[in-house]
Amino acid sequence: MHMNVARWRVGVTAAALLGLIGAACSTANAPTSSTGGNQSCKSASSLQAQLVQTWHRDQAELGVPQMAPPAQQICMVDTSKFKKPGPYHIAFASQGPTNSWAVEYDAALKHEAQTLGIDVLYASANGDAATQVQNLQDLLIQKPDALVVTPMGSAIEGQLHRYAQQGIPVVVCTGQLSDTQDFVTTVNRSYALQGSLWAEWVAKQIGYKGDVAMLSGIAGVPTAEYEYQAAKQVFARYPNIHIVTHQYDDWSPTKAKQVADTLAVNYPHLNAVWTDSGFSAIGVIQAYSAAHLPIPPVTGDTSNGFLRLAKQYNVTFATSPYPPEQSAKCLDAANQILQGKSVPSYIEYDAPVFTNKDVDKYFRPQCSDSLWIPAQLPDSVLKSLNLC
Repeated sequence: MHMNVARWRVGVTAAALLGLIGAACSTANAPTSSTGGNQSCKSASSLQAQLVQTWHRDQAELGVPQMAPPAQQICMVDTSKFKKPGPYHIAFASQGPTNSWAVEYDAALKHEAQTLGIDVLYASANGDAATQVQNLQDLLIQKPDALVVTPMGSAIEGQLHRYAQQGIPVVVCTGQLSDTQDFVTTVNRSYALQGSLWAEWVAKQIGYKGDVAMLSGIAGVPTAEYEYQAAKQVFARYPNIHIVTHQYDDWSPTKAKQVADTLAVNYPHLNAVWTDSGFSAIGVIQAYSAAHLPIPPVTGDTSNGFLRLAKQYNVTFATSPYPPEQSAKCLDAANQILQGKSVPSYIEYDAPVFTNKDVDKYFRPQCSDSLWIPAQLPDSVLKSLNLC
């Protein structure tokens, strides 16, 4: 079960920490942000103000009720104890290229490593939590300067504690873990915002009554679980909305189609589908159109293939991308930490919110269905991945 450790050898320039900072971690008993690896942590009220602004902006975009973000502390973490000269060797414990999103995710970090001049130790979990535990053990033996990890579940927390004990800073990337002193910062698109935003849109779309199916990715993975819990809290406020089923499709195009085929058979008159994924949304469009049934309104993140089908079948949808390029910002954060520069205890990755009314603005007909929108990698990288 040992991983294949691969190195990405790269060039020698620097990059700044980019983007909007400061959204919430999650609702529904989700963890608050880390206080930063037991480092000195100075409260940053401006970041918390940006959090509120982000929520209000995105809610206004979909015309849904204004919801307050979960209360949490966001602060600037003093990372001076981690400062060391480069070049840096940073471990990346990835989900692994289990689907097109994950392929683009790995490529974005690799491209950023080339820009920053960082040597990356890469390990793929292949979507499996147990494999990731072993990967982290093997990576630790390599004595990296820092770790970027995409958590496949809480089982890795013991391994992260070992990293902290050895003075290796940890960046949690596109995931959430329990509040702990064993990592410095988390980089993510807010699960609370994603899940609740889509749920409020669904509720409004169906007039606050009707049958809704809920589809999630991989059971136990934070991205799936916390978005689902946030959405459930919203739906619970509307007694005339009935959740007829909740299923997992592993963010697999094949399984998503199978799950959606079953939905079309069992719920031919479904009012809407809340889902966390463009894979699920594609499956719903394919299944209901093949069965010659009305395609219910759907949510999810945004692949080019989903936008193509939504445009073709005139599907009503709301989306907020969960960009794979988040991995690049995770590497940026690790680089900043190793330079001894203060970083926020939570770094929000901003993304647009839009509906079917804006499909032509975002759809890229010249690119592959596997491209995730809006793509931020250079065209040369997209071409090398056969995405455009």
